[in-house]
Amino acid sequence: MNMPETRTAPSLRTRWREADAETKRRWALVLATAGLIFYAFFIYKSCAFQTVPVSLFGWLWIFWSRSAEYAHGYLVPAVAVGVAIWKYRTRLRTIPPQTSYAGLIIIIVAMLLFAAGVKGAVPRLVAAAFVVLMFGMVLYLGGWPWAKELWFPCAFLVFMIPLNFLDPYVTFPLRLFVAKFATFLLNLLGLGVYRQGTGIYSQLNRFAPLDVADPCSGIRSLVALMALTSLYGYVTMDQTWKKWLLFLSSALLAVIGNLARIATVALVAQGFGEDWAMTIYHDYSGYIVFSLAILCMIALGTALNTHYREILHRWVHEEVPLPAPASRRETTARRHRR
Repeated sequence: MNMPETRTAPSLRTRWREADAETKRRWALVLATAGLIFYAFFIYKSCAFQTVPVSLFGWLWIFWSRSAEYAHGYLVPAVAVGVAIWKYRTRLRTIPPQTSYAGLIIIIVAMLLFAAGVKGAVPRLVAAAFVVLMFGMVLYLGGWPWAKELWFPCAFLVFMIPLNFLDPYVTFPLRLFVAKFATFLLNLLGLGVYRQGTGIYSQLNRFAPLDVADPCSGIRSLVALMALTSLYGYVTMDQTWKKWLLFLSSALLAVIGNLARIATVALVAQGFGEDWAMTIYHDYSGYIVFSLAILCMIALGTALNTHYREILHRWVHEEVPLPAPASRRETTARRHRR
């Protein structure tokens, strides 16, 4: 009896020998580029934190650890890599890569951004160069089919860049907006409050003045919620306009959530005292509000993905089954009963 031959998977050395010249050149270019990128952004001290020179990801790591509103930056690269692996396993493995020299233009732009960021000591330009370079490498090594599939994980890396330089232009207007509408909502509920600047005051002095500080403006949850809604919309939405609508709604959800937080802090302060409102409730209400914002995001996504026309068509054209005709024996039995 002949025993079946057991086939072992070819080793990496065997695969390398059997590969054609184009594949070998592509892999050699990928490995060389990966080494250069690792040196330029992980080892080379292109940025400075205060007076200490650090690499780009060293600067990002320090910023993420010291700023609670950008602590989600730890997860952004991991999520981007995970989405890229998922796209490769589901679709890209069937698409042969092809060189696109349009990617060289984007790579050159990324190199110019990197040089300008290092020369001008602007770490965010260096970080932007990393994002642009990732997309340029995908386009150059994989072509437009790969770029169309991997543009989102490349663009998602933008959320790892701290944007605190926008605080003077975004935070204070958000504080005023939240304070105005919280005052309107509380007066609508009958609490009797008035606003001065970003402070909310009780007309009957039932609680101490509440100031809408920078964290309460919604800027912290805004950036994290934008990253989350972009990922959720990209994975679950079936049309592009739905993805953008869900992404743009993240700003509204963050502002509404913080508006509800400020209003409920005032309600708790008047009903249960300032100690409960400013300690226990204030410290933990942020998690509750963010969880509610996530639930609203999921509800909005479900509403956008619901095919209402199909449901209406089924409801209108639903066929009610007619009763089965009675047999001859049942008809005879009914006559005898009469």
